[in-house]
Amino acid sequence: MRIPLRMFYLAIIQVILTSFIIYYFVSSQYRELSDLNVKTLETFLITQKEQELKNYIAIALSSVDHMAELSEDKKDMAKVAVANIFKNMLYNGDDGYFFIYDDKAIAIVHPKQPDRVGESWWDLEGENGDKIIQVLLANAHAGGGFYRYNWLKPSGKVKAPKLGYSIYIDKWQWMLGTGVYLDDVYSQLNNLHKEIDLHINYTKKIILIVALSSIFFIFLFGLAVNLSHKKRAEAKISELGQRIIDVQEEENRYISRELHDGIIQTLISIKYSLEATTFFLRKNKQEKPVSLKQAEDNLGFAIHEVRRISHHMHPQILDELGLSAAIENLSRDFAKQTNIEIKVSKPLLKKLLPDFINTTLYRVVQESLTNIKKHAGANCILIDISIQQTWLTLSIKDDGVGFDVNAITKQKHSGIGLRNLAERVEYQLGTFHISSSQTGTEITVKIPTKSFANYFNHLNRAVKKNDT
Repeated sequence: MRIPLRMFYLAIIQVILTSFIIYYFVSSQYRELSDLNVKTLETFLITQKEQELKNYIAIALSSVDHMAELSEDKKDMAKVAVANIFKNMLYNGDDGYFFIYDDKAIAIVHPKQPDRVGESWWDLEGENGDKIIQVLLANAHAGGGFYRYNWLKPSGKVKAPKLGYSIYIDKWQWMLGTGVYLDDVYSQLNNLHKEIDLHINYTKKIILIVALSSIFFIFLFGLAVNLSHKKRAEAKISELGQRIIDVQEEENRYISRELHDGIIQTLISIKYSLEATTFFLRKNKQEKPVSLKQAEDNLGFAIHEVRRISHHMHPQILDELGLSAAIENLSRDFAKQTNIEIKVSKPLLKKLLPDFINTTLYRVVQESLTNIKKHAGANCILIDISIQQTWLTLSIKDDGVGFDVNAITKQKHSGIGLRNLAERVEYQLGTFHISSSQTGTEITVKIPTKSFANYFNHLNRAVKKNDT
């Protein structure tokens, strides 16, 4: 049973759809999980930064706690001293520092931007429209809070995202703040995103490779299955064709035998009766009637035609004496009819070949001689049969006018005999080749000995079985 082509199409479409669905869900789930992990990591890193800022503020406050105990008359001196302490208190290189603003947003301390000191920055806006100093003051008055904004990074001289933390010092009515820049955090997160994208792309490639491999193997499997079925079908067709030929030959053999053993014998007996009548008339000195003479002639012609038809359908000599004798007999009859010289070169093939090989080669010679008689205008024909190594070869050459092989084989109603011969040979796993030119035509038939070697093996086993 041959698998329909649509089944392979459906299988390939199913693989493609399955691969697409797997790719979609794997990519989607992987992306969601990765985004969740990145978000969790971002939250963790920001929480660490927040705790880090609280620790910095706590350390900074502990360093000036002793200044808060000074009397009111020394308050101004204390503020100056505290401002100087904070101005020189740095961490993380140039990027970690403390800043101080009063309730009017006047800068008290700003180590990295000293030009801001003494001026009010109440209306300073960020890129999103927020009043930066006002937000920091509000967070400080609320007990301390965090705020993200973009600010000039001292080490890079460019604006970068910053996480600020501010508290309020009641004794001096100051907002004390510090902050960490988050560009390294976002850089780390971006690198993680890139790695995730690389993994997703790698997953895409794996899914694509698996899908293409599956399609390729399905294609190979389908091709192998169809080739296997095709070979079986061709073998069955070849076997059926050979059976048809065998049935035709058996029918021809039967009709030939019936003509030879039945009708011809009856006609011959009639001929003997007519000859006896002629002898009786001659004995009685009576003249033989013209009608009797015509009857004898017609009867002789009928016997000749029936014999010719019987021999053409299946020569008994082929069964009795083998291929060599049958081809020699066919050649002699052909030479007598056409006056064309025929040379036959052959090995002794009386009992060497099975009947189906004998019949095939005999039909090739018979059809070839018929075509030469009708079309070639040849003067000489050479028939050569040989067995060399693993091939049985039959060659038929003539010195006729030749013909256009391609033109004949392409015509629907011409060359049917040649096509039938080629099919007969192909049923025996052989090759049928014609070459023709203005100097003559050559037909070459080659049949591998393996096509009939099994016949002899089977025959030998049968003989040994009978002997035992």
